[in-house]
Amino acid sequence: MGGWFSLTCAGCAALFLLAQCWLAASFKATEAEQQRRCRPVGVILLIPALGLMAGGVLLLDRPVQAAGVQAAIGVLLSTLLIVWQMLRLRARWGNQTPAGRFTRQTLMAAQAAPLSLIVVLALSLTGADGDGALSCMSVELFGVAALCVAANMILVSGCGYCSTADSLRRVRELYTRHRLLFTRASILKDALLVAGKAIISLVSVSFFMFVNALYSAGMGVARFVALSMHSQDRKTQIRSYRLVGIIITLASACYVLYSVRLFFGGKTGGYSMNAALVIALYTFVEFGINIRDALRLRKSRALEAKALKAISFSATLLCFVLTQTAIMSFAAEGDNSTANALSGVVFGGLAALRGVFVMADSARQGHAEAE
Repeated sequence: MGGWFSLTCAGCAALFLLAQCWLAASFKATEAEQQRRCRPVGVILLIPALGLMAGGVLLLDRPVQAAGVQAAIGVLLSTLLIVWQMLRLRARWGNQTPAGRFTRQTLMAAQAAPLSLIVVLALSLTGADGDGALSCMSVELFGVAALCVAANMILVSGCGYCSTADSLRRVRELYTRHRLLFTRASILKDALLVAGKAIISLVSVSFFMFVNALYSAGMGVARFVALSMHSQDRKTQIRSYRLVGIIITLASACYVLYSVRLFFGGKTGGYSMNAALVIALYTFVEFGINIRDALRLRKSRALEAKALKAISFSATLLCFVLTQTAIMSFAAEGDNSTANALSGVVFGGLAALRGVFVMADSARQGHAEAE
């Protein structure tokens, strides 16, 4: 019935079932005891959710090949499991105790395992080209959904078992009270992004990835300068703001020069489909982080916020170049260096212009301060 992947889904389904049994034993306990017993459930559910996601990645190299009868049995058993869980979900729908709420969420997350198996077995019967990639994307989708449910349970249990909306509001209030601490912690995020790109460049033996790692390092330095503006006086803030613009401009100009080199015989290197998907996933995560930072600061007119928005904007532009290069290396035949060079020049040039704008704005701020 699909061999190793069937065993993976069965193991994940068993972990979901164990969590349900743990919660079922809590229904007759007091509310305080229910809260205590429900607290580790979200963490436990991370294991099957991440297990499904890991199995989905392995489908790229080890696609499932199931015979018709075996696939039919697997689909039938998975369907029966889904129906049984839906009936249990309906029975617990009106229970508003901590154990009842967490049981409903566990049952919803538990659907990811049988649904993953059904989709993978169905695709294996079609025998179509690329069924491994389709299976991977489907399983990753179900795994991410289960992961979100687990994360929600951790959030709710950590915020006194109020609703998800109230829990998010509490987290937002906590962030507002300790905004500076969280903002400074974002420097660690930049260090992790640089380390990730450096590791990928070493594994793929790619100078192109190394150049992108250096650019991220430059943005990390610029972010450090921007965050230091918080405790500075106005004149020092303007100088730091100007320095951020200089760093962005120089880093982007160097990236443009590297991209121009590709017009004259330079190569960005090729990647296998799996390596390219990892790079694309990584850059989409970085893209999302940069967009979040920009949206968070969009209404602020402080120089520190304007500097951080410029850094996020520049880093986001270069994410497009890296994603395009990775995907085109396996999706398009032939030499893509010219297309990658053009993309690097355009987006790198826009990032450099953003740095120039920051320097011009700092000069204007300086003149206004002198007056």
